[in-house]
Amino acid sequence: MDEVLLVTRRSVLVEQVRRLAAAAGATLRVVAVAEDAGASWRSAAAVLLGDDAAAQGVPQRRPGVLLLAPASPGLDTAPLWRSAVEVGAEGVALLPDDAPAVASVLATAADGPGGGGLVVGVVGGCGGAGASVLAAAVARTAVVAGPARPVVLLDADPLGGGLDALVGAHDEPGLRWHDVLDAPAPLRSAALADGLPRGRDGLGVLSWAPWPEPRTAPPAAVEAVVESAARASGLVVVDLPRHTGTSLLWRLDLLVLLVPAHLRAVAAASTQLPVLLGHAGDVRLVVATPPGAPLAPADVSDALALPLLGRLPPDRDVRAALGRGDPLPRPRGGLGRCARAVLHALADPDGRPGEQR
Repeated sequence: MDEVLLVTRRSVLVEQVRRLAAAAGATLRVVAVAEDAGASWRSAAAVLLGDDAAAQGVPQRRPGVLLLAPASPGLDTAPLWRSAVEVGAEGVALLPDDAPAVASVLATAADGPGGGGLVVGVVGGCGGAGASVLAAAVARTAVVAGPARPVVLLDADPLGGGLDALVGAHDEPGLRWHDVLDAPAPLRSAALADGLPRGRDGLGVLSWAPWPEPRTAPPAAVEAVVESAARASGLVVVDLPRHTGTSLLWRLDLLVLLVPAHLRAVAAASTQLPVLLGHAGDVRLVVATPPGAPLAPADVSDALALPLLGRLPPDRDVRAALGRGDPLPRPRGGLGRCARAVLHALADPDGRPGEQR
């Protein structure tokens, strides 16, 4: 467990952060000014810097600094952000309004050091492209390949119909999104990974349970869960909704865009590209080729100016399982080849792009 340093004289901040640290199981050290921190200023897992202490300056810039201030009606945050820039803080949090962001910092520190697993996102270039099927196939293929660390399949689309059903975890006990969102404090990485329902091949999946009214997860909550899952696993596969938040795209090691070989699908996908290319470092293309598709995969790749990772032909068994509401069969054929191509691109990101056969 790593220590978090809180630097402030403000009793209201100390009280609120102590409460959050206790809930997260984090070790907290409190000092009045940065100069009193000594070596902890450099060694702490994170620094929560009060606005009062920021005004006194810091010994040196370092990563992992979050500037804190009490929230108040009509507060002008512009001076806080200027102060954050001056001391090298990565953000500003107002308490109690931004308690989830502070709690996430504390929970990450409580998990202790450890390298995070890889994160791959799959998104459809248009509605009904089949991104959920491809995401599930990538996750199951990774599990079958026998990774040294677990694989987590994460459903980031609350309107997607439930990813757990695709992998046979619909009736299995375990955490769903509402459990995570309604938890009094962020779940530790190990607790999240151990608490997920298990589907085919032992795949852990976080999905949306049926709810009387549609629910959504704030972007910060999704980012925190992805980060927590990555710390406890070797691979996180995220089924992304269209118009995904930009902050989550930054976290991806690879983004796979699935586009059917139709003109309207290509046109729809092209509207997403400025955001995807501007925030995801590695974007590659998989082209679905339904019967009668007028375009060749190479045509779609040229039109979107994206490297072609694979071609996804129709699969009769997959279509039948979807129609019955059954779990998907183990990936094989074209779906299996696409899933392996995604995993190969993750393992060798500098390799020559191109369709895997």
